[in-house]
Amino acid sequence: MIANIFMTGDGLDGLRIALALASLAAAIAYQLIERQPPSALRTGLKTASIGLLVPLPLLALGQGPTLPLLLLAAAFLFSSAGDLFLALKGDARNFMRGLGAFLVSHLFYIAVMLPLATGPDTLALKAVSLAVGLAALAVYWSIASRLGSMKLPVGAYLAVILIMVLTALAIPEAAPILGLGAVLFMFSDSIIALDKFRGPIPGRGILVWTTYYGGQVLMALPLLMLLTR
Repeated sequence: MIANIFMTGDGLDGLRIALALASLAAAIAYQLIERQPPSALRTGLKTASIGLLVPLPLLALGQGPTLPLLLLAAAFLFSSAGDLFLALKGDARNFMRGLGAFLVSHLFYIAVMLPLATGPDTLALKAVSLAVGLAALAVYWSIASRLGSMKLPVGAYLAVILIMVLTALAIPEAAPILGLGAVLFMFSDSIIALDKFRGPIPGRGILVWTTYYGGQVLMALPLLMLLTR
């Protein structure tokens, strides 16, 4: 999988590898300073972690269908914007801005994956899909009474990310990596929601970041492979 994505022989292999390594380095560096007070460095590292992945689908233009590659780049871009808003402090509206950016990112992911989906073809994938749906309902039920005016936007966000995860699980060609990545992405968002609306969760920082970044990478690799094969 890795060789198919990064070693294409078009003269840009070094750039692809450098972007991927820089993304990983930024993600690790951010985790190391995640507990520190907000700063330009902390915000920059968080934003760059996924932002550095944006060029990868663009560098693959000509090796696969143009529109899905552009949509995948947009998914990375809006995820990076969501990271930026959530990293900024001092303005309560940044949480909703981040939520909106991630909502758009999930919609782009859905647009990329939906044409590839054929439905979960094994009992295990069907069971995981059912479990994910029940888990999403449980998370929303547990926080609904505390959402106030945010009940509708949070509910809409949860519905969209659930559709994104179920779509990923409906692409047997990329199972189980793509599905796992989507589930981790949803798990990360669920921890954020529970921590914000139910109460502090021990180890929140490392739980959220490792599952979020790992989930994005596990989604990016199989999607790039499917779109450029």
